[in-house]
Amino acid sequence: MSSSNLSNKREKAASKIARILNSTMAFVIAYLIIMFFFYFSTAMMGKLFGFDAQVYYYGVKFQLGRHKWTTANVFWIWSFGTLFTVLLGAICTYLYNYFKEKVALGNLIAVWGAVIAFSIAAAQGLLPVLDSGNDHSPFYTNLSIVFNYWALPIPVLYIICIVFLILLAFVSTNISRSFLSFSYSFSKVNKRERKRKYYFETVIIPYILASGLLLLFFQETYRFIGFDMQNLVYLVVIGAALVFSMFIINISDIKSDDVLRYKNLQQLSAALFVIMMILLVFLSVTWQGFYLPF
Repeated sequence: MSSSNLSNKREKAASKIARILNSTMAFVIAYLIIMFFFYFSTAMMGKLFGFDAQVYYYGVKFQLGRHKWTTANVFWIWSFGTLFTVLLGAICTYLYNYFKEKVALGNLIAVWGAVIAFSIAAAQGLLPVLDSGNDHSPFYTNLSIVFNYWALPIPVLYIICIVFLILLAFVSTNISRSFLSFSYSFSKVNKRERKRKYYFETVIIPYILASGLLLLFFQETYRFIGFDMQNLVYLVVIGAALVFSMFIINISDIKSDDVLRYKNLQQLSAALFVIMMILLVFLSVTWQGFYLPF
């Protein structure tokens, strides 16, 4: 084998590794941002009802003071995070569709943001089933609190959970098409096996790597088992959506014009690394949370 052929193989390997790492960092960035706004939006809704809020990355603590929990404020405060996360998913989808031809790696963050946001919102329908009305459960949060306050029976919780997951499956039908569009060459995604291979390298492997990194970071930074369990559920639901999308990848009719040729995805991005590290450092420094003064 000639030295030029060896060089080409190294270039291809380096290109693939760069793509995997870029997608991994984009996942981490998107996940951290979505989760931050999930809890921040919950705290903001609590402030609208007059509660003093202490925001942590793993939750929100409200000071009741002279206020009391009612049917109205329980619903709006503890369900707003889910509603706002759905809105974030829609915003990420819009941003990707609007800017996708700019060939910027921010669009990869937007696609991951949409997947993560819709999956986390869908997982809120699963947590009440896992919680089963136990207010000491690590899953007693957000919609679990709302449904427990309403005293919904277990069969109804299962129905709600199934509806949420069906909606996520519907949304997931377009996931693979978005990720395949990042390919730098139509020949990488013009056949079924090639599409699956590209999807596995660009989506599944980064998801696994990012999930491990996030769980390790949360465990070492916050040391809160309930938060670890919640994130494990979120990541499992995200993984289920990605696997479902991979299985139905054949219905993603990718044409040559649909491939946006993101050649910059094949080179390791310093910008993604810097952004990811800034977020990790920020969340490490603010692990004690912060009070909303307004």
